[in-house]
Amino acid sequence: MPVRNEAWVLGLSARVALMWCDELVILNHRSEDESVDIIADLQRENPGRVHLLSAPDPQWSEMQHREMMLDLARGKLATHIAIVDADEVLTGNLTDIWRRPLGTAESWQMLQLPGYNLRGGLHRYHINGTWGRRWFSTVFKDDERLYWARGPIGYDHHQREPKGMRLNPYQPISQGFGGIMHLWGVTERRLRAKHAFYKMSERLKFPDKPVADIDTMYSWWKTGCNPHQGEPNNWQFADVPDSWWLPYGSLMKYLNPDAEPFQERLCREMWTKHSPAAFAGLDLFGVV
Repeated sequence: MPVRNEAWVLGLSARVALMWCDELVILNHRSEDESVDIIADLQRENPGRVHLLSAPDPQWSEMQHREMMLDLARGKLATHIAIVDADEVLTGNLTDIWRRPLGTAESWQMLQLPGYNLRGGLHRYHINGTWGRRWFSTVFKDDERLYWARGPIGYDHHQREPKGMRLNPYQPISQGFGGIMHLWGVTERRLRAKHAFYKMSERLKFPDKPVADIDTMYSWWKTGCNPHQGEPNNWQFADVPDSWWLPYGSLMKYLNPDAEPFQERLCREMWTKHSPAAFAGLDLFGVV
C-alpha cells in the first residue's frame, strides 16, 4: 500500500486490508499530514503485521516504490501478494471468503476483482463509460521473474500489474457482486486536485510529451469520454449495496473525505516554482 498524505482514508483502508491480508507493507512517501501517526497506531494495534518503508526522495516514482514493497514482502517469505492502494476498500461481503478464490490462483494468474469507482459520495458508483465495469488486478502468486522496476523506467504512473511475465486474468467474482471500492471520486474537489496534480507532474517529468496528450488523458474524469474509444459522456450509476459497507461501521470514523486534498498544495507549489508558462495549455480545473 503506497501512501502519500492519505490521512483522510488510511485509517479505514489499512484496517480493512488487515481483515483479509496476513501482513501489510506500507510505503510512506514524504507524508506531511497525520499518515505517519496513523501507521504507528496500526503497528501498535497489529504487532508484527504492519511493516513500514520510507521513500524520502522528493521525486515520486511509483514503479520504484512498488518494487521496494515487493522486495520487503519477499523478505517476509510472502507467497501471494495483494495490491491495494490507500483509497481502495474490499467490499464487506467478501472479507470472509477471500481465501477461497485466492487459494486456487496459480503462478501464471492475476486475481482480478470488479472495481467500483465511487462518485459523489460513498453510495453510488459508475457502471458505464471509462469509469464503469472496471477490473482491478488485486492478488498474484509471487514468481521471481516478476518486477516493477528493473533497469530504465519508462511510463511511471498507474502501472498496477508487475512486469516480467504474462499473468492471465482470473475473475471468480462477477460484476455487481462485490470487489474493490475505489474511493477515487467521493468528492469532486478531490478529483479535481488529483488530476491537476497528475497533469502538472507529468508535464515536468516528460517535457517532450505533447501538452494536448497530457491534458486529454487526465480530463476523462470530467468529460466521461475517452476520445480514443469514442465513448459517450452519458454517465450511468448504480447504488452501493448496504452489505458492502456494513461490516465496516465501526471503522467509518477513520474516513474524512472532506479534508483538504494535499494535491492542491502541491499544485500551488509547482505553479510558483516553475511559473505558469511551464503548464500552458493544461486545464487545471481551477485548482490553482
